[in-house]
Amino acid sequence: MEPTAPNPAETPAEAPPQPVSLPAAFHDLLTHPLAILDRAPGMGLGPALSLLAGSVALWVLYGAAAGFFQGGTQILVAALKAPLIILLALLLCLPSLFVFSAMAGTRWTTRTFLAVLAGFAGTLAMVLLALLPVSWLFSASSRHLSTAMAFQFLLWVVALALSEKFLRKALAALGTRPSALALWMGLFLLVSLQVTTMLRPVLLRKPGGGVFVSGKKSFLEQMWYVFDKDETVPLKKPAPKKAETAKVGKTATPPKPDASTPQPKRR
Repeated sequence: MEPTAPNPAETPAEAPPQPVSLPAAFHDLLTHPLAILDRAPGMGLGPALSLLAGSVALWVLYGAAAGFFQGGTQILVAALKAPLIILLALLLCLPSLFVFSAMAGTRWTTRTFLAVLAGFAGTLAMVLLALLPVSWLFSASSRHLSTAMAFQFLLWVVALALSEKFLRKALAALGTRPSALALWMGLFLLVSLQVTTMLRPVLLRKPGGGVFVSGKKSFLEQMWYVFDKDETVPLKKPAPKKAETAKVGKTATPPKPDASTPQPKRR
């Protein structure tokens, strides 16, 4: 009796090798998005945390590009707040992602959950990096806050729609029904908008205003306020020319009377 050859479908596939650098890890997410999930059983915390740290760095760059709407110190403020907004929104939505997907059939482990989280963060970071030149263009050339905010909202929706594809593939590989993902993505969008409102101002700060504004406000109220007020970036007044400044500074002296002309007698 001849030995039967092993069935390739029954043979467990070997996990792909771990990328040797952070750029290689980002490239691996683009070319083989589910490879990070295949490596999850034998992956430690290091690769996932390094991918999350690299994602935060890319979010900083995107925030700096958006800060060119007002320029100056607001570039640094926006670069600080952009990763804070995304990180806080992710932390607030992690419990719902775990519970929604588990109810839809996902069998989570700590390593698979961390791998999916790192993969989603890395995919979102790369999409935002690809949209960074467009964000800089509309931020640097727009004057009205309502216009800049509308374009940033549009780019954020595009980034989430493209990053959702990674989550859909990863959760489908874990046996999740797609309805749970659609519900969670809508929740994450709403939470990110509210976090942005809570950490306002991001794009435009009034002269002498603080980095953060206290007071409760929903993102719907903030959108209505922005479109109603239609605030603009103050234009810089051109410096007066030296010749004009000299003319303004001098006082005009009356002409001296001519000796040949008779002067009125004083009484």
